[in-house]
Amino acid sequence: MTKTCWFGIFLGVALSNGLHAAESMEFANKVAEVHKLRGQQAVQLKKLLTGTYGLTRNIGTEDLSQVRGTNNSWHMASRQSCIDKVIKTGLIQQNPESEKICGSPWMAPVAKRGEPASRAQYCIDQFEFPNIPCEYPVVWTPAAAAKQICEAMGKRVCNSHEWEGACSGSARSKDSYAFHISDRTARRAYVNQSRERTWAFQFLPTLARQRDTRGVCGVFSSDDPEIESPMRENLSQYFTANGKSKGCDNSGASTTYKTCGTNTWPSGFKYECRSEKEVFDLHGNLAEVVSLPSTPDQIANGKDQIGGTERKGSFFVYRPDYPDDCHVRQPYEHFGPYATDKMAYYQEGFRCCKDVSEGD
Repeated sequence: MTKTCWFGIFLGVALSNGLHAAESMEFANKVAEVHKLRGQQAVQLKKLLTGTYGLTRNIGTEDLSQVRGTNNSWHMASRQSCIDKVIKTGLIQQNPESEKICGSPWMAPVAKRGEPASRAQYCIDQFEFPNIPCEYPVVWTPAAAAKQICEAMGKRVCNSHEWEGACSGSARSKDSYAFHISDRTARRAYVNQSRERTWAFQFLPTLARQRDTRGVCGVFSSDDPEIESPMRENLSQYFTANGKSKGCDNSGASTTYKTCGTNTWPSGFKYECRSEKEVFDLHGNLAEVVSLPSTPDQIANGKDQIGGTERKGSFFVYRPDYPDDCHVRQPYEHFGPYATDKMAYYQEGFRCCKDVSEGD
């Protein structure tokens, strides 16, 4: 795979009105109910989820036992098996203290290193949107649409500063972003050279020295024992060697949408792939769009997305030549003004953040 395009197979497909809205009102109702949205706020969210062209989980059914989805998608495990593994056993459960701090369910407060959650700098969704444990995450959502969805929930799309802090376990100083270097390319090179290399799950003693996210996270590996039937017995029938759907044709927006499956895991199924703050799937499963601050004031709490965009986290395809640690500054292939970024793809999603206090 090459480094000239950010995902290797990520070809810069932009959505158009030719792609149909794929999400149902049943799903939209579920999201509003789980997140306790009422009134106009719920109405706006449902409108966005059912009316944003192309937005989908690529499953097409609320039957929790099903794994075969729309648009040539085969999910790696069912939502029901995820519920059995992590919900019914109590591995994943809501935290009343965190909900009180954040004012929303299924969010994690992130403080500076050594400080308690009550002094959190911000809160972040524990799962990729729709931020529901054991649900398949939403894909094909341009940054501008993700911004609207998060705002409808009283949040905002996370910026890279927030995402990286949640990944490594604590909010960092703004100085780590080297804003004193005016040239973006030089700044990126400096940050990557000096960054602390850590992965979300390394707080776990059993994974302290782990670097390969395959198996631990939702990164495709044909040897992963948790891939469920019928995929496990028929991997060569459904997937290419690197995890793409067989028959994936990414020569244009319409063909990519219909043929390149979203072969994701249910959120939280890969339970060990979590940060110290109980934030899941920061490596593997989807890549996540974030806003990339260009100046210190763009990190400040309460600010809208006024910088460019960056994609964080791993794609589902294993790429040994592509760094995926918490603090890596990604290439700028798709950098652009946040509000007009129409980039969307079958393995790209987002999560939301919100303020709880003034930043440093």
